[in-house]
Amino acid sequence: MDVDAVLLSRFQLAWVVAAFHILLPAFTVELSCFIATLEFNWWITKRDVFRRLSAFWLKIFAVSFGMGVVSGIVMPFHSAPSSSAPTGAATPT
Repeated sequence: MDVDAVLLSRFQLAWVVAAFHILLPAFTVELSCFIATLEFNWWITKRDVFRRLSAFWLKIFAVSFGMGVVSGIVMPFHSAPSSSAPTGAATPT
């Protein structure tokens, strides 16, 4: 198996898709439910610990949401060069 730029590009795309664009949105969806639960508990009990926990996890949520968005924006530009040969072979010219 020859290691060339196209193969390395495909490995990098697989890493971006698997690590960032799938895991980060799943993490942010679950984290948003957790933050909403913390906010609800603070609203009911008025205990300061729930507000501080919510503020802490909200910062982590913002970073992971931003990284998920950025990885999704970059994906079309990254996948186009590595899929041009199979696309050309599959479509009639």
